[in-house]
Amino acid sequence: MIMQSAAGFLRTLDRLYGYLLQGMMAAAGIYIGMMMLVIVYYTSFRSLSLPYNQYSFTFIEYGFIYVLMLGSPWLVRRRGHVYIEMVTAAVSDRVRHVLSRIIATVCFFVCLALGWYTGVLAWQDYSFNQYDDLRAQLDIKRWVVMAAMPVGFGLMAVEFLRFVFGRELMHTGEAGVHE
Repeated sequence: MIMQSAAGFLRTLDRLYGYLLQGMMAAAGIYIGMMMLVIVYYTSFRSLSLPYNQYSFTFIEYGFIYVLMLGSPWLVRRRGHVYIEMVTAAVSDRVRHVLSRIIATVCFFVCLALGWYTGVLAWQDYSFNQYDDLRAQLDIKRWVVMAAMPVGFGLMAVEFLRFVFGRELMHTGEAGVHE
């Protein structure tokens, strides 16, 4: 009875976590659309020598990092990130299972290290009130861009860890394009 309720709780938690990742991916998609509109605005106004908002370029520039960090955990969960199946397709199922879990473990530790490092940097930038050196005249704090990185890398680490211990493997063993 306790095991069933614990399993039900974990399924609910996983579903809610999945909704969080989908929401982050949706936010990344909306941000890309907004970036497109701001690019049109920025280039049109600059080309016509009209005054434009000086923050528009920063919105686009920082947007690349935010889109990457918001969308990447969902892509890892869906195996939509870039990886090579040529090696895992050329080996036996048993070797592929071991190799896939080793690769996922390495990815986990890399994302964990990057998440930790960027988290420390974001905290230091926030604590010491650091400005972005390139955007100091705009009064933009450096932690604004750094804050997305520990979140993105941390959640990617969680997703790679799911491939280490979960039933699903990161690699299918089939080379080529999948649908």
